[in-house]
Amino acid sequence: MTDKYEILEDSVRKMYASAVWSHKIQEKQADICEQKYRTLETISIICASLTSVGIISTIFDDQLWIKILSAILSFVTGFVAAYFKMFEPDKQAKNHKESANNLLIVRNNIQCLITSIKLREKTVAELEDLYQKLNDEANQEYKSAPQTTDKAVKLAKIALHVTKDNTFSEDEINSYLPEALQKRK
Repeated sequence: MTDKYEILEDSVRKMYASAVWSHKIQEKQADICEQKYRTLETISIICASLTSVGIISTIFDDQLWIKILSAILSFVTGFVAAYFKMFEPDKQAKNHKESANNLLIVRNNIQCLITSIKLREKTVAELEDLYQKLNDEANQEYKSAPQTTDKAVKLAKIALHVTKDNTFSEDEINSYLPEALQKRK
C-alpha cells in the first residue's frame, strides 16, 4: 500500500516536471524573440545606411538602378520599423524572459517542497497546504505566461533531453561548492 507521503510526492514531482518544461520553453521563446529582434535590427541598420549611400550617390551619378535600389532599401527599412512598432519583438523577448524567471522561482519552490516531503518533518496536511499554494502560484504563472511557438518547444526538448541543461554531475556540483560542503566519493 502506498502511503500518503508517496502519493503527495508523485503529484508534486509531476508539477515539478511541468514547471521545468514551462520554464525552459519560455526561456527558448525569449531567445527566439531576441534573435529575431537582433536580425531585423541589423537588416534595418544596413538598409538605412545603404539607402543613404544610394541617395547621396545620385548626386554624382544619376542612374536609374541606384534610385530603384535605394527605393527598395528604403521600403525594407520602413517595413522593419513598422514590424517593430506592431510586434515589438524586444518587448516580447522581455516578457518571455520575465515569465521564465517567475517559473524558475516556482520550480525552485517546488523542489524545496519535494525535499520537505522526503524529509517527512511536516505532516501530510501541512505539506498538502504548501502543495496547494504552490499549485495556485504555478497556475497563475501559466495563465499569465505569453504564448510560445512549436519551435520553442522543440528547442526546449533538445535543451532538456539532449544537452541536459538542468542536469549536473556530482563533480560539477562539487566544483561550485566550497570544499567543506562538497560530497565525498
